Amino acid sequence: MTRHFLNLADAGGDALAAMLNDALTRKTARAGLPKGAADADAPLAGHVLAMVFEKNSTRTRVSFDVAMRQLGGSAIVLDAGTTQLGRGESIADTARVLSRMADAIMLRTDDHAKIEELAHYASVPVINGLTDDSHPCQIVADLLTLLERGKALPGLELAWLGDGNNVLNSLIEAAGLMKFNIRAGVPQGYEPDAEFIERAQAQGATITLTRSAVEAAAGADVV
Repeated sequence: MTRHFLNLADAGGDALAAMLNDALTRKTARAGLPKGAADADAPLAGHVLAMVFEKNSTRTRVSFDVAMRQLGGSAIVLDAGTTQLGRGESIADTARVLSRMADAIMLRTDDHAKIEELAHYASVPVINGLTDDSHPCQIVADLLTLLERGKALPGLELAWLGDGNNVLNSLIEAAGLMKFNIRAGVPQGYEPDAEFIERAQAQGATITLTRSAVEAAAGADVV
């Protein structure tokens, strides 16, 4: 059965920890290498990632492309303006076509239902490069930064200040998987998705919402 990465829960806590450990090891081993040079083991040699952008991007686009090069693979970029995407071809057709020509698909879009439909019809792994609901790859990168700064994730007290958007949803999901707590200072009417909160709390994380940025940040290990 094909495994997809639409949300952090698709990987689970053990796999997420393994991703972070592997990233730390590979980053250390790359010291001094040119940014476009492949890792010594080139684990994705001969593999192609199809990157589909329905929303503009700088960091996600470049980071995925460079990551594929560093892992020994290659990437193809598609967008709605230069392909048949959004011009009569269904998501199911796109999934089938790309599955025949690429080894994995990354989609950056708006409605989360689109990436779920893509994954349903794709026979290769589908990766969430951002939807309105969640941004799991962003959070993997954020957690890596915390580890590099010497922060242990279990028991961490993290403060979020701002809108309860897709990034906060994924951060809350990570809190449940990696056993840390979040205090979010969010404006009225801009709260994160209640389902993400409920799942994280069921896994033992403490998720606190407040209207005060000062209250959210007080005593936090990271903001």
